[in-house]
Amino acid sequence: MTPDPRKFAGFITVTTLTKFLFNITRRLVYPFAPELARGLHVELSAITSVIAVNQATSVLAPLGASFADQYGYRFLMLFSIGLLTVGTFSVGLVPLYPVLAVCLFLAGLAKSIFDPSLQAFIANFVPYAKRGKIIGITELAWAASTLIGIPLSGMVIQRFSWQTPFFIISGLSLASFFIILKIMPKETGRKTLPASSPSFPFLSNWKTILKNRRVLGILGFAFFMALANDNLFVIYGAWLEESYHLSLTAIGFGTIFIGLSEVLGEGFTVFFSDRIGLQKTCLIGTGLCCLAYFLLPVLDMGLPWVLTGLFLVFFFFELTIVTSMGLSTELMPELRASTMSAFFALAGLGRVAGAFLGGMVWSRAGLLPVCLVSGTCTLLALIFLAGGFHPRPVEKPAPDRY
Repeated sequence: MTPDPRKFAGFITVTTLTKFLFNITRRLVYPFAPELARGLHVELSAITSVIAVNQATSVLAPLGASFADQYGYRFLMLFSIGLLTVGTFSVGLVPLYPVLAVCLFLAGLAKSIFDPSLQAFIANFVPYAKRGKIIGITELAWAASTLIGIPLSGMVIQRFSWQTPFFIISGLSLASFFIILKIMPKETGRKTLPASSPSFPFLSNWKTILKNRRVLGILGFAFFMALANDNLFVIYGAWLEESYHLSLTAIGFGTIFIGLSEVLGEGFTVFFSDRIGLQKTCLIGTGLCCLAYFLLPVLDMGLPWVLTGLFLVFFFFELTIVTSMGLSTELMPELRASTMSAFFALAGLGRVAGAFLGGMVWSRAGLLPVCLVSGTCTLLALIFLAGGFHPRPVEKPAPDRY
């Protein structure tokens, strides 16, 4: 642990609040897409296209985060906060569709760089036995963005304009930049970049981490878990509206319910994952999440049952994916940022694939195939995870013939 626990606790608090700003910027477009479309005088499809671009930025994360393993996590974290500040201020100041597209691209890229850099930095200071707890605390910012950030953004938009939340996020992110600059613990023992280092550390680092069987297992796990989740997430609102005739306001409350399940899932990670073991928690959580997907069509017999099923899906998904982040930090300690950025890149690809697949399957076949696809993909995630971490048999020496 850091020599100054109080200062480190303050650092974790500020970075968690910073992640909260990143997450609000990414998630507020979903519920308020119609308002943004009206304000920018564009079709709703133009806003949903920007959402897809925002998700796809995670693919570019390794290109930036891999430099953190050479040049330091501090630089990459501050750089990503700067991107968020500039992007959100620009769209607040210049309310044009191209500016919004650039803003969300920068915000998505910044989040994809900030998250793995922060987790790799935490891994340098926190013992593995406590890492699940600390990373779980920072990931509370994801659920908080749904429970707190989105409702507050809606109130601000209704009272002022759709641009105002971007101004607020810009100001708060600028403040967090200077606070982190002042209180972030200094990195020690980092090697300077040798003259013989490759011009593109991204390629060199990826060649190294992809030779690790456990890294390959966790990357396959991240892709299929994220695909399964977004495959359901993009259609659950349409499902509730069509099957149970819920209003948009009621669906919004359903989103808060999902946020509560995410908080509890992250809380489970904080308090129990280290005690159970990160690897064992991931395996159990993935298996239970798979069962929850397959159970959803059976529970489609009344709104309370459906909400219970959705609660189980997002609870098990959140505790598993957050725990897997802590697990991933120790796979290749010398290339932590590269490993984590690869994790988020594959998860981002999975989310993009799931978003497209879920809409197509729902429109053509309905709920049952959507749940079957999500359940099957989660089963594939479990297979990748188990295969990557299953110990290889020890080869016995050949007997002496003489």
